[in-house]
Amino acid sequence: MGREEQVAPIQKVKSERRDGVLIVVIENPPTAALSADVRTGLMRALDEAEADTSIRGIVLTGSEGAFATGASLNETPANDVPDLAAVCDRIEAATKPVVAAIQGASLGGGLELALAAHLRVATPSARLGAPDITLGLVPNAGCTQRLPKVVGGIAALKLLLSGRAVNGEVAQKLGLVDVIEAREPVAVAVRHALRLAGSPSTILRSSERRDRLGEGTAFLEAVATHRRAADASPLDAPLRMIDCVESALLLPYDIGRGMEQAAFEDLVVSEHSKSLRHIFSAERKLHAATKWEGRVPSRPINGVAIVGARAVGAELVVQCLDAGFSVTVAEASDEALEEGSGRIIGHYDARVAAGQMSEDAVEAVLERMQPVSGFDTLGEADIVIDALPALSRKRVSALDASMKAGAVLIVGAENVDIESVAKMTNRAADVVGMRVYPGLKKNRLAEMAAGESTGPRALATARVLARKLDRLILDVGPSREGIGTRIAEALHAAADLCLEDGARVGQIDAALKDWGLPFGSFAWRDVTGIRRVGAPQGLEGQRGGGIDAVLVSTGRIGMPAGRGYFTYRERGKPGVEDPEVQNMIDADRSAKGIEARKVSDGEIRARCVAAMAGAGAAILAEGGARRPSDIDMVAVHGLGFARRTGGVMFAADLMGLAEVARHLSEMAQVSSRIAPPNGVLNDLLTSGKTFGDLND
Repeated sequence: MGREEQVAPIQKVKSERRDGVLIVVIENPPTAALSADVRTGLMRALDEAEADTSIRGIVLTGSEGAFATGASLNETPANDVPDLAAVCDRIEAATKPVVAAIQGASLGGGLELALAAHLRVATPSARLGAPDITLGLVPNAGCTQRLPKVVGGIAALKLLLSGRAVNGEVAQKLGLVDVIEAREPVAVAVRHALRLAGSPSTILRSSERRDRLGEGTAFLEAVATHRRAADASPLDAPLRMIDCVESALLLPYDIGRGMEQAAFEDLVVSEHSKSLRHIFSAERKLHAATKWEGRVPSRPINGVAIVGARAVGAELVVQCLDAGFSVTVAEASDEALEEGSGRIIGHYDARVAAGQMSEDAVEAVLERMQPVSGFDTLGEADIVIDALPALSRKRVSALDASMKAGAVLIVGAENVDIESVAKMTNRAADVVGMRVYPGLKKNRLAEMAAGESTGPRALATARVLARKLDRLILDVGPSREGIGTRIAEALHAAADLCLEDGARVGQIDAALKDWGLPFGSFAWRDVTGIRRVGAPQGLEGQRGGGIDAVLVSTGRIGMPAGRGYFTYRERGKPGVEDPEVQNMIDADRSAKGIEARKVSDGEIRARCVAAMAGAGAAILAEGGARRPSDIDMVAVHGLGFARRTGGVMFAADLMGLAEVARHLSEMAQVSSRIAPPNGVLNDLLTSGKTFGDLND
C-alpha cells in the first residue's frame, strides 16, 4: 500500500496518511507540550479525518521521545482556541476509531489525551502519569472521570494522589494501556485502528465504560483510607482529588466532570498551588544550571579527601563512597577521627540492618575509605574538601602543602572569603567555594562560588564532583556567609522579637512548622547547636538580642546536651517546653522593660517571612544570588522548607511587598539584627512589581 505525506497548515502538528488511517503527529519539542497551536492543530486534523470518507481511523502520536505533556498554566490563548477538555471530548466522540501510539512521556495533559482515545498502544519504556497533585491541582480535561473507568477506582486513586508515572508495562497491567509494542508502536496502532473500523461496536469510550466498576466495598474502603490521610495534609488538592474520583464511579460523567472543573478553578488560584508551581518552575532552571557544562573540561577525579569526619563531613564521606570514589578521611586528632569514622561505619551498619546492603557489599565500600590523623598525607587526592565549620590559615597552609599540583581545594566553611583563602595558597586558581547543608540525602543543594582567581578548569572539576554526588548546583556570588545561613539568621532574629513581645517558644515553633518549616526557629537552634547558630555576640540584653547566650551560659547548648530551648527526655522524641526556660524569657523581658502582649500565629509567620525576604533582598543587592527564585531553591533544597511555602521570596510576594516592608521597618526600629527595606525592595514597591518579576 502506498504512503502519502502532507504538512498540516497548523504549525507543530503534522499528518500522514497510511493505509486509510490518518496519523496525527505532535511535533512540539522538547516535551510535546499541548500548547494553543497544538490543540488547534489537533482539532483541525480531527475535523479533516471525520470529513474525509477515505479515512477509516486515526492514530495520535508524538515525536522525539515524547507523546504529549500539559500546556503551561501561564498560557493566555485567544478566545477561539480550544482548551484541552474540548480536544479530549472531540477525540472521544469521534465516529472513527482513535488510537494513541505512546512513546516516551505521556504526562498530565498527555495522559488526558491518551485516555480520550479509544485504544492505547505503548512502548514498554513509555511513561504515563498525572503529576497535577504535585502542583496542588487536579486534572482539568476529564482525567479524574475517565481514569477510574479505565483502571478502576482503587488504582486511579493511587496514581492520581501520588503524581507518579508508571512505565508502559505497568500501565498495561493496570489496564491503562491495551497493547505493548516495543519496536513499531505507530504501525501496530494503525492495524488496531483498521480493526476497530471494521467493528465499530467494539470501540470503547472511556467516559462510558462500566467494566471496571465492580470494586464496590473495596473502593469505598480505599476512599475512606485516602481521605483520612488527606485530612492530615495541609494541602486542599488531595481531598478534592478524592471527591472527583469518587464521583466518577457514583455519578453521571457530566456531573463528575463539573466537579473536576470546579475543583480545578478553586485550586489554581490557591496560594499553595501558586507556590508549588513556582517551585516547579524554579527547579527546572536549577536542573538546567546543574547540567550545564562549559567548554573547559574537568580534571580526572579518582580520589577525594574530606577534612572533617563529623557532622556534614561524615555525610560527604558517605556520598563520595556511594559515588564510587576512593576517600581519605582526615581529622586533626585521633579522637575526632575515631568518632567520625564510627559514625560513617554506623551509617553502613544501619543499611545492613535494614536489608539495603549486604555485609560483603559494605566491606567492599569501606575498603575504599582511608582514615588518617593530620593533614599531611593527602597527596593522592584529586579534590580536597574542607568540611569543617571554621577555617584557619594554619590548616589551609597544611592542606596546600600536602596536596599535589593540580588538585582542587573546595572550601565549605562560613565566614570565609574564597579569594582570601586562595591568596593563602600556592594554588589560587584551584580554590573553589562549595557550601552544602546538613541532611544531604534530602537537602541536595550546593552553593558553588568562585573567587576572582578561580580557574575555569577547577570550577569545572568541582561541578563534576557535585553532579556525581547528586547535588543541585546553584552558582552564587562570593560571600562570607551562605545564602541559607543568612536566611536562617533572619528567621531567628524575627522569632526572638516575637518571643520578647510575648509569644511562647512552643507557639512560635508550631506556627512556623505549620507554615512549612522542618523545625521551628528554637528547635532548629537546638538541633544544630545554639553555639553555632545563636544570635551574634555582643547583643546580650539588647532588644531583639534573644536569650541564646543566657541558655549557653547555663549549659543548655541544644539537643546533644539534652537541654536547649526545649528539654529532650527521650532520644528521637521531640523536646518539651521547660518552665526554667520560660523563667529566663520572663526575666529577660522584664530587664528590657517589655510588657508581654498576645502575638498571633499569623503575626509570627508574617514577621518571620518578612525578615527572611529582607535578608534575601540584601543578598540580591550584593550579587550573592542571581535571582529571587535561587534564594527560594536554597530554602527548599538547602534548608528543607516545604514546597508549599514557595520558598522565601515567593512567600513575600504572596504576602504583599508593602506588608513585608511595613514589618521590616517596624522590626528594624527595635532590633539591630534586622535591616529596614533596602533599595531592591523599595524599587519594586515604587514600580508596582514583585520579586517574581526579577526571575525573568
